[in-house]
Amino acid sequence: MQFKGGYRYPSNLILTVLTVLIFSITGFFCYYRSFNILKIITLFLNLEGTVLIASSLTPIGLAPPPQKFTEKIRWFFKQQGGIPLAYNQVMLYGGLLCLFIATVTSQLID
Repeated sequence: MQFKGGYRYPSNLILTVLTVLIFSITGFFCYYRSFNILKIITLFLNLEGTVLIASSLTPIGLAPPPQKFTEKIRWFFKQQGGIPLAYNQVMLYGGLLCLFIATVTSQLID
């Protein structure tokens, strides 16, 4: 479905990069701040849930990015009008579930 009429947006690559970043942030706080396990779980699930929800929306039919690196950066942040969105149900509901569990675990922290 993403191939209809344009460029295939790299949402899975962005999700993977952000998940690695989330593991790094969680590991940093785990190592340097000595959080208890519930705070670490809450932090990870809040961040991952937000990334999953944001990654669940994928634009369809984008114009392809230019070849130059600087132009690609501008293309990424330039709003293209009239682009429909598709959503991935697994990512959307997985993100909501992560946020739900994070909210519950945050109430267990002293």
